[in-house]
Amino acid sequence: MSGGETQQTILDAVQAVIVRDGVRGASMRQVAEEADVSLGLISYHFDDKETLIVAAFERATARLREASEQSIEHVDDPEERVRAFLRSSFGEEFLDGDYLRLRISLWAVALTDPAIAAVDASFFEEYATALRGLITTARPDLDQGEIRGRSIDAIALTNGIWLNWARYRNADDLEIGLRRCEDIILGPPQQGTR
Repeated sequence: MSGGETQQTILDAVQAVIVRDGVRGASMRQVAEEADVSLGLISYHFDDKETLIVAAFERATARLREASEQSIEHVDDPEERVRAFLRSSFGEEFLDGDYLRLRISLWAVALTDPAIAAVDASFFEEYATALRGLITTARPDLDQGEIRGRSIDAIALTNGIWLNWARYRNADDLEIGLRRCEDIILGPPQQGTR
């Protein structure tokens, strides 16, 4: 395996261990066993458990960011760009139980770990900025306060939709939630702003 392939194998393993055993259970030794590589090889690529965990969460958020960006590459209509961007977070890859457990672990660990919190905050800001830009283009009549409010509401709702899917896996509820989110983002201007 090349260095890049080795790192990807290790990151696959750490994500599997986090999903199965949680972050506390993700020791370097367990990751080595899961990846079927030596502990020394993991130490060669990652300084310590913290670096390994951060890299795993960075990869998970990077994949979601990539999917969001790719979803709008060939879409011209501003409203459809918003819909595509929003729905990209609900593709099969991101509704997978393992991905959702990993994402929920990220949110939980971010409450107590500054490095993980930084990964989560960076992703949130990038996603929110991109969503605000799409809303601005689709609804140029809105002021920046309302655009910001709509993006925050939409992100909160999409996080809730993910949690609801993780618990109940109801496709009808998923679609209702996504449509509600689209209504929030693309609806007419509201009286007053945030």
